[in-house]
Amino acid sequence: IRLVLYTSGSSGDPAAIGKNLRQLDSEIATLESRFGDSVGDAMVQGTVAHQHIYGLLFRVLWPLAAGRVFACARLEFPEQIAALDPAQPVAMIASPAVLKRLPEALDWSSSRAALRVVFSSGGPLPAETRGDVDHLWGRAVIEVFGSTETGGIATRSSSSDAWQPLP
Repeated sequence: IRLVLYTSGSSGDPAAIGKNLRQLDSEIATLESRFGDSVGDAMVQGTVAHQHIYGLLFRVLWPLAAGRVFACARLEFPEQIAALDPAQPVAMIASPAVLKRLPEALDWSSSRAALRVVFSSGGPLPAETRGDVDHLWGRAVIEVFGSTETGGIATRSSSSDAWQPLP
């Protein structure tokens, strides 16, 4: 079974990237083995659309394969994140664009209580942004580096500038 995904990559022109089920399953298994304990039974929420490979893998396929609850609707505004139910643990699948623009003026206390883990992918975060997320949300960001073509290849957390290869 083969899925065709489209990416603009660095050219800006859509390019078809074929992925077979074995490749997607391998990526999902890697995510679960590396981060599954951190996510635990948290509900998966995200700011990334499922049409993007990062959103498809992290917000839909991985939770389905792991038997986790996930939200169907995407969180589009910081106010939605700030209003998370503190009684419901959440694994946040965030985009760099959202993380770079978190308003300090919002009351983040509910989301601080709800957020169990925060992921980012789609481009490296500046150290300042990683520090801001840690300060506002009380969680270190786990960045996953990769592309539609390669899949996830490395990860780092807010506490380090060094990337660690994924298995």
